[in-house]
Amino acid sequence: MSAPHQPPYQGAPYAAPPFPGPPSPAPNRKKVLGLVLGIVGGIFAVCLVLGTVLVLVLADGNGDQPVATNSATQAATPAATRAGNPAGGYKQPTDLCALADPSLLGPRVGTGTAEPVEEKTRYTLNGCEYFLSAADGAQGLKTFANVDGDTAARYKESAEVYPKIAGFDDEKVTGCGSQGFYIRRLSAGDKRIEATLVCTDQNLYVEVRFTAGGNEPWDSDAMKTNMVALVKGMLTKVPKA
Repeated sequence: MSAPHQPPYQGAPYAAPPFPGPPSPAPNRKKVLGLVLGIVGGIFAVCLVLGTVLVLVLADGNGDQPVATNSATQAATPAATRAGNPAGGYKQPTDLCALADPSLLGPRVGTGTAEPVEEKTRYTLNGCEYFLSAADGAQGLKTFANVDGDTAARYKESAEVYPKIAGFDDEKVTGCGSQGFYIRRLSAGDKRIEATLVCTDQNLYVEVRFTAGGNEPWDSDAMKTNMVALVKGMLTKVPKA
């Protein structure tokens, strides 16, 4: 018995690829442009309202005039004031070695030569260095006087750094400007002294350092009083603005 007749293999039925639909319509350029302009206009309007509110908030207590903005304040402020020379302040002295009188530090302090000195740290210090010779040894004295817009920053940095040096005691002082502090360290049986006085007055920064040895102990409280007297004398010689 012969096998039943099979039709020849013709492969998988053919499926036509899907016909792409019509392209999406291009966006309406006029509508997009209008939407963008509308958003920009809304932002501008909000900024305008906020600016008006800010001016009203800054108005004075009577509501008559708005407080001047920072740029307006700077324009109305004399250039000397913005540069660190407020009215009634000081001008930078030209001869820094003519300001201090070392004899005000007491009878144990010697005499010697002096020359200008400059120290460059974060804030440059300009002053005078004295090389003194006393009966019981050599002594060193440095005096600095700076007039500029960095007075407050200098004082803040010094007040934060100096008291942290090991072995130094510090205390606030008066009588040498608007604010000041004194630090000292005694060693070698109090026969060696390292003392620094920092004072400010308006736009003037003054710093005085004294180091000395000797055969007898030093009185650090007496040195503080003498250094204050030295700085007070310096203040009278710094020219006024």
